[in-house]
Amino acid sequence: IRAFSSAAKRIVEGDYNLKLSEEKEGDLSKLTKSFNSMGEVIRGNMFELNKEKKFLVDLLSDISHQLKTPLSTMIVYNDILLSKDLSKEKQSLFLKNNEDQLNRMSWLILNLLKLAKIDANAIELEIENQSLNETIEEIIDTLKSKAIEAKVKVEFAQNNIVYLNHDRLWLQEALINVVKNGIEHAGEDGRIDINIEANPVYTKIIINNTGESIPEEDLPHIFKRFYKGKRVQKSDSIGIGLALAKSVIERHGGYIEVKSSVVYGTSFIITFLKY
Repeated sequence: IRAFSSAAKRIVEGDYNLKLSEEKEGDLSKLTKSFNSMGEVIRGNMFELNKEKKFLVDLLSDISHQLKTPLSTMIVYNDILLSKDLSKEKQSLFLKNNEDQLNRMSWLILNLLKLAKIDANAIELEIENQSLNETIEEIIDTLKSKAIEAKVKVEFAQNNIVYLNHDRLWLQEALINVVKNGIEHAGEDGRIDINIEANPVYTKIIINNTGESIPEEDLPHIFKRFYKGKRVQKSDSIGIGLALAKSVIERHGGYIEVKSSVVYGTSFIITFLKY
């Protein structure tokens, strides 16, 4: 009883790793096993709580860091508008710049919250066995104007109808980010080819784009949050789209990989195993 009392006190003080000896037999042995099991459950719960705490700290840090630049820019523009006697043309220019920064902040916050929900398992996917072809056709329609503006041709090869258990809206969220990334890097008069491979073992979506290849040293980091490759020239590139795509695909039980070469361009391969 003294041993149990001492162990309970140590657990209250935060020592979750202790374990009482289970060598004796009888009711005390059963109590000891139950006590040790309780300690393991508490230790597991504390580990999960600490993991969630770290996740929230990292998320707040990410949001703070990413909002700092556009917010500072807006403050500067606003001060100029208030303190300087500007022509209507210049006023319109600063207001347009502020609008661009607001749109960027809105997009950033929205996607960070989506990513946080996925990573924290805070959403329930509505999984249905439905046409993967239709899911892909809809994202091509969504990005049609962007592709035309960038002078990039998007082709979807359909040999037959493939069905996949998936949440259409969330998988579209992932695929839009992958295809959008391809449009941005395919180059003028570039091309994106989307193919589906299906057999009894797996279903694959392959998204290949022309344009500049991804350096080998960047490939292991391409799906990390806020990662930007060394060759990325776009100043408004944030580096969150592919991280969101990866999280959504993994929630569907799939995985995504990337291959890139000067000759064949860049391919994103999304695989869903059937067993």
